[in-house]
Amino acid sequence: MPYATLDTTTDLTPLMTKLYNEKKTAREFQERKHNNWEEIYELYRNKVRTNRLTQRQAVNIPLMKETIKTLLSKIDDAPTVDWKELGGDQQKEIFLQELWNSDYERLNFEGVDILDKKTVLKYGRGFKKLNWVGDSVDVRALDVYDIVVDPMVDPLDIETARYAIHQNIFRPLRDILADDRYTRKGRDELKEWSFGEKGIVQSSRNREEWEKKMERLRAMGVDSSEFQHFAGGDVIVNLKEHYTRIWNRKKKAFEKRVIIYANDSTALLNMTMKEAIGVDFYPFVTWGEDVETEDFWSDGPADLVRVPNKVVNVWFSQLVENRTLKNFQMHWYDATKQGYSPQTYEPGAGRMLPAPGNPRDTISPVDVSGLDDTLTSIDFLIRLIERGTAATAIDKGVGEKKQITLGEVKLLVGKAMERTQAMSKFYRRSWYELATKWYNLMNTNLKGKRTLFKMSRNGLLVPKVIYHSDWKSKRGYKPMVRSSSEQEEENLQGIQKFMMVKGQFPNNIALNKIAQKRMLEILDLTPEEIREVEEENKNMAEQAEEAQLMQQAQQQQAQQQPGAVPAPPQPQDNSALAGQVQNKMSELENLNQ
Repeated sequence: MPYATLDTTTDLTPLMTKLYNEKKTAREFQERKHNNWEEIYELYRNKVRTNRLTQRQAVNIPLMKETIKTLLSKIDDAPTVDWKELGGDQQKEIFLQELWNSDYERLNFEGVDILDKKTVLKYGRGFKKLNWVGDSVDVRALDVYDIVVDPMVDPLDIETARYAIHQNIFRPLRDILADDRYTRKGRDELKEWSFGEKGIVQSSRNREEWEKKMERLRAMGVDSSEFQHFAGGDVIVNLKEHYTRIWNRKKKAFEKRVIIYANDSTALLNMTMKEAIGVDFYPFVTWGEDVETEDFWSDGPADLVRVPNKVVNVWFSQLVENRTLKNFQMHWYDATKQGYSPQTYEPGAGRMLPAPGNPRDTISPVDVSGLDDTLTSIDFLIRLIERGTAATAIDKGVGEKKQITLGEVKLLVGKAMERTQAMSKFYRRSWYELATKWYNLMNTNLKGKRTLFKMSRNGLLVPKVIYHSDWKSKRGYKPMVRSSSEQEEENLQGIQKFMMVKGQFPNNIALNKIAQKRMLEILDLTPEEIREVEEENKNMAEQAEEAQLMQQAQQQQAQQQPGAVPAPPQPQDNSALAGQVQNKMSELENLNQ
């Protein structure tokens, strides 16, 4: 939908004119993608728009949903973030790590992560917004329609944007008037606007903006025309949070400011980012699946599925339509026959139907093709989508029709995973930026103390008060972001390398200890559990060493006695070991067969 033009009767200040022009440019740059995004959303939600020519039946092949959900499972779970203090203070690392873990659960980072990944897979780019609310950080995944950005931004760095706008923030007027954060002048102008003629005009524009936001929900069958989400009688105001660079004459430099305004005309808040949340960066984290230098709003995997999915739906709709028409058993009849007026009939067992003369000469069935070859064409398009998105049938949990070996299956899965590695790289980078901005917000704004709870060995929650001085570092921290699958793969490869090297140094005690420690880390044990295992292993080693020393002492004492004959070594019973080896050989032979 085209961007609504500004009311010419509104007297704007130079600042509001600048903001309006920036928003208009950014929105026009994004709106060219809206038609595609709406089609993707409807296909994902299994909704089809019928028409009289091609899509006559409301049927949808769920290619979009199964492809998105398959790729979602391949990106991996939310990565783990380990904090490293640049000065090497491990105690401070522990405190900051516990603060991160606490916010990870409080903010439901796993849910935010799933919403963010689904947005990227469907629309090509996702946004998370950070804010400081009360005495803690707030992180939310945003609707891609609600963020517009400078078209000249570097797709890899949101900080290079000259401006970024969070729009479509709908609030009741009474809540805005009661908020002391906004200026008295702005609230008075907004109150005057709500009771004047301009307010009526602007309210209709707010309604249009709200209707555009709810367009996708209406496609799902939700009627939002009466503002059902708000209490009756409320005046709804459309707020924008506009982040932009403005020249500071005193400092002779550009500074980032946030301006909150309503209806493109009334400024409610204008302050620097330092004054707002204590930092000098945009409170957004964004990443794309298929980034390119020419276009910030790049395509996503859903764009590869969109057109083939529409074609498959049309073909399948025609197949359903023709099978329905064929089931009607419609007939042609000779209208030139005098005195013959065919009647419809109710089908029944043994029913006899009259016809003048030879029925073959008088009536004939309407020939309706079954379009059975459509299924072959649909299967071709599905394989085409799988090749383009690397979401193969095996990844979806569907077996291939042809007979293939286990090695070929592993090869296909491996190749598909290689094509999704680039996606995971940008995904991990976004988490690195999120963790970095989270730390800067905490380091700047968190004062005093915070109470955290830690699970004890007995299973009880023990409170622990952490002060700002416990984790604050002069040198700072660096987040180490690793996905769970990467950690497991690295650990397994490390164990394999250790075992290979251990074979060359079988009696190296230090190497054996390191290998054992790596094995325990794979089991995801707590530090207390690892300590218990290490202590038990140490005790067993000491007992074995004491037993060996006692045996050596007994042998030396026996040799010193005159006429003593050393006891011959006792033969070992290896029958059980031989049986185990034989069983393993049999299993290998069966596997090879």
